[in-house]
Amino acid sequence: FLNKMFFKKKNKEIVELCITLYSFIVKQARTKEFYLNLKIPDTIDGRFELIILHFFLLERTLDKEIKKDQLIYKELLEIMYKDFDMSLREIGVGDLSVGKKIYQMTEAFSGRLFAYRKLNNKKNFGSMGTVIKRNIYGTTQNIDSKYVEIVKSYIIDSMEYIDKSSIYEVSENNSIFIDLNRYIINK
Repeated sequence: FLNKMFFKKKNKEIVELCITLYSFIVKQARTKEFYLNLKIPDTIDGRFELIILHFFLLERTLDKEIKKDQLIYKELLEIMYKDFDMSLREIGVGDLSVGKKIYQMTEAFSGRLFAYRKLNNKKNFGSMGTVIKRNIYGTTQNIDSKYVEIVKSYIIDSMEYIDKSSIYEVSENNSIFIDLNRYIINK
């Protein structure tokens, strides 16, 4: 009785979908071409920025008025923060510092998501380069604008591609993200 009263049983279908979606976010964020060809720093910060970007690309398609989408959003966040916690511990952050680091990551995540949500409207695409430089290339000095333009094209095309897809139908065999290589060839 207490278990039912205090703990809601999670929807297994939503949990499995979110695990798949998050694995795609991480896999795409770890695509080596981002680091080798687009000069995004191959650091904890660089990977963190790409995880947030790809989280946004999926999150923006969720309708916060629909219960199922609300559950997906909450579950994705939970999985992501558990991954952040585990990653911090793996790199040697002590137990007493993990909470503080997660708080800092949460603040950074919220700020990035807020900035990206402003770009969700085509009339704001003009400021996308500034957001990309500040966030994705924030730790890089004097980044060549051609890389920023490639990332901008990738983001805009990704939004369109994901809008045409259904995240409900994603499986381990089909990715929700577009192939980054088509942008690298034209660089």
